[in-house]
Amino acid sequence: MSKTGSVGIVVSGEPPAWNAQSAAFAQGVKEEKAGTKIVYAVIGPAAYSDAAGGKRVTEQVIAAGADIVFGQGDGSSFGMIEAVETNASKNVWFIDVIGDKSSIDKGHLLSSVLWNMVPVYSAMIEDLKADKFGTHGYKIGLADNSVALLKTKHIPDAAWASLQDLRQQIIDGKIKVPEVTDAQAVRAMMTSVSAAAQ
Repeated sequence: MSKTGSVGIVVSGEPPAWNAQSAAFAQGVKEEKAGTKIVYAVIGPAAYSDAAGGKRVTEQVIAAGADIVFGQGDGSSFGMIEAVETNASKNVWFIDVIGDKSSIDKGHLLSSVLWNMVPVYSAMIEDLKADKFGTHGYKIGLADNSVALLKTKHIPDAAWASLQDLRQQIIDGKIKVPEVTDAQAVRAMMTSVSAAAQ
């Protein structure tokens, strides 16, 4: 859906979960259209609640040409959304993370990566009952719907159908998405790293 051929990723820090999602997003972007520019920016080492920083850094990413911004930031995401809204004349879309901010959307929320912890906690409880808790780790993922994309009215039906097909291919193992959690490896995947991330 990018019209400029440039997308952005803005993160409030670089924990493994954000890194994995940034890497997967970048891999998807490059698979869809190899020449797409990815502008990557980090608000700070742990700027999870820095809404002002989220706005400032997102504005820099938009100024660099990004018309879709994938933001991962907890409280800082409110600043990211504000930056997208104040640049409405540039037709910028926002992809959020963890929750559904549709109730505060002013027409720029393209999607969100939703986290549903119920399947994970349910598996933990079953393992506790079976005296197996602590014998293995737990992850969120597509197969149990603990990770999903939010369908908004802004996503064309054909694009959504394509996304759902790709999702099923990932679940079935036909498409492999390497899990990248190291910050330096994530940065290496980007076309361009913002000065904010240096």
